[in-house]
Amino acid sequence: MSARRAALSALVALIAVHIGCTLVALAAYSHRIGVVTHDGASFPVELLDAVVPLRDLLPAVLWLLPVTLLVTFAALGSWAARRTVRPDDERLPRAAWTAGIAAVLLNPLAAVRYASATANGGEYMRTVQVETTLLVLAAAVATTMSALAVAGFVRRSDTASPASRRMRDWSADPAERE
Repeated sequence: MSARRAALSALVALIAVHIGCTLVALAAYSHRIGVVTHDGASFPVELLDAVVPLRDLLPAVLWLLPVTLLVTFAALGSWAARRTVRPDDERLPRAAWTAGIAAVLLNPLAAVRYASATANGGEYMRTVQVETTLLVLAAAVATTMSALAVAGFVRRSDTASPASRRMRDWSADPAERE
């Protein structure tokens, strides 16, 4: 598998894992509020908890996220190291940097706020539910936007070596070369 394909696959996996982690965290959050306040959670949350207990699923996806992040960084590093063509004007898009900085700031903030809310009991969770939910969703959106922008950059970048580019130019029709 080429370094470019590995980088793109790792970015897609990061997006999928981060969205899955966000959904499981919000489902566990909603379920815990419902259990503590005795008004129940929504049907999809109850169904998910019946299939796979959320208290077991949440730690698994929370450990899967950093592993996926490390694999993504390794794949992107491998792709960057193997690139042979580096035009001077080729830079990572501003959207990737902006969303990446937002993701770096929002992910720890959302994780701390989520942990704080779940540690203080159901009534406290109910009072901060909207804020915590929005922070967790904003972190997932920022990570997804950043990963998509980087994926677009990787996909558009030219990874061909100068020698293969010359061969392609030489094999073109003589009328097209001039």
